[in-house]
Amino acid sequence: MWAIRRGLTAAGGRKLIVDTATTTATAALWKKPSWTLPQEVWASTAWTRRFSSHPSTPSPPSFRRRGGGGSTHQGSRRNPKIPPYIWIGGVGLPVVGVTYLYVSHLDQVPLTHRRRWIVTSPEWERKMGDDEYQKLLRHYNGQILPKDHRATLTVQRVGHRIYQAAQEFCKDEYGDSVKVRSGERTASSPPTFTVIHSDVANAFVLPNNHIFVMTGLFRYARTEEELASILGHEMAHNLARHVGEKISGNIVVQLLARFSLLIDPSGSLMMLILPAATLLRDLPHSRIQEFEADQIGMHLAARACYDPAAAKIVFSRMKLDETNSRNGGTTTTPPEFLSTHPSHDSRLKRMDDWIPEAQKILNRDGGIPCHRIRLDIEQARRIAAHQAAERERFLLQRTR
Repeated sequence: MWAIRRGLTAAGGRKLIVDTATTTATAALWKKPSWTLPQEVWASTAWTRRFSSHPSTPSPPSFRRRGGGGSTHQGSRRNPKIPPYIWIGGVGLPVVGVTYLYVSHLDQVPLTHRRRWIVTSPEWERKMGDDEYQKLLRHYNGQILPKDHRATLTVQRVGHRIYQAAQEFCKDEYGDSVKVRSGERTASSPPTFTVIHSDVANAFVLPNNHIFVMTGLFRYARTEEELASILGHEMAHNLARHVGEKISGNIVVQLLARFSLLIDPSGSLMMLILPAATLLRDLPHSRIQEFEADQIGMHLAARACYDPAAAKIVFSRMKLDETNSRNGGTTTTPPEFLSTHPSHDSRLKRMDDWIPEAQKILNRDGGIPCHRIRLDIEQARRIAAHQAAERERFLLQRTR
């Protein structure tokens, strides 16, 4: 192999001998892609020192051993940091939105002051109550007692007194606030009382004060004071907006059930969520609402000058009837934790705690206001009974 040697004068006057053939071969080697060279060639420090001073030779890329220090051309791509605005927009805003949605819809039960979340509006609840009222009128068509029936007149007379007491209760509870003026707590329209001929002992209320009473309930509520305790209980459900609370809770449960399908499309998780929500939330909250309606209803009855202790008499009769049926084997009573209503023992025990406070309302101002009102109630009851007897006698003569 031949080589041509050239002499070049370096800085300082010294001569450098450059092997032209070797330089040419090296230049050809550099024309190959850098990634085709083995790593061992680049790692040779002697080879690197030999060519690092050549003006036409590019610096070889640096390689980093695993676990070693230093940075590489890919160092900026490792462990990328999420910008703060992503955290704020993707996490912070939803949390703030959910918190605002929860806090802005918190509501307080009158008298008990229990806080709960209600997303429905009072206007929507009243509209729903009116729609359901019309449906029930069509459903019970033929079973509704006429307006001049003795039972209907008694329910209306007692019910209107309870309604007036509910208006006074709201004013004392909230003052002249927007909630009272807008009719949020009490319906803007007077209540309706519908008596249905049925052996079932039941009474229920719809939003906007539509109250239904089954005639089977008269087996337990035999006097006007006992009837007042039942109507006060139903009116209390509306004052506390228990229907809106139940609907709001059902909305949350349904959203969670739908969201579970994204995690488990088979629906197995949803089938666990729904019964768990019923057992752990719906049933306990329903029993709490019944306790609240009992307590508020006793206050309403006392404000209407009816004896609040009459509620205990009604539920004592119900307990006795239930015990006799259970002993006779005709009915079975589920455990309290599986029921929408508290047991009779639990209710009677709570009533013993509430009666003294309700009695103070009945005997307010020395009992003088209620003494006069009770005389008026007794006189109205006698007149209604006489009118009903005359009407029944007239109808009996017409049938002969």
